[in-house]
Amino acid sequence: MKDFTMCCALIILIGVSNLAVPGYVHSAQVADKAPDFELNDLQGLRHRLSDYRGKVVLINFWASWCPECIGEMASLNALYAKYRGKGLVVLGISADRKKDPLMKVLEQTHVTYPVILDTTGGVFIRQYTVIGLPTTVVVDKKGLIAERVIGRTDFGSTAFMKKIESLLSELAP
Repeated sequence: MKDFTMCCALIILIGVSNLAVPGYVHSAQVADKAPDFELNDLQGLRHRLSDYRGKVVLINFWASWCPECIGEMASLNALYAKYRGKGLVVLGISADRKKDPLMKVLEQTHVTYPVILDTTGGVFIRQYTVIGLPTTVVVDKKGLIAERVIGRTDFGSTAFMKKIESLLSELAP
């Protein structure tokens, strides 16, 4: 719990310190259009949110030094495996600046969804205003934010899976 509190405090401090930064965007909230971004994954492949229009996209903001983030990875991996073929895209966006600690966590957790890097914090801070880790944002097929959760999530819970199933069953734009 102490580590989790420390993670949250650090993210809040980073966020508050960036409020005066030119280009700061108000926090993306439920029903808002999800801010587009373009970032590379660990293999160097480019991911742009707008490329996934027509799919349900779950964006999981995390860091290798956040125990709560690591604790939810197994259920997120299982959710991805279950719904990947039905149109669910999962993107893990890491706040890590160095790849070594990140790679250690990924080897231990056997993550199968793409992990992309936000080394400048632009997506974390300016576009999505992440104030605590982990933070999960679910984007519907139209590109609107359908869900925003701060803190550890059980992606295998009945309620969360029903939400994903509902979004997947909606007609694409």
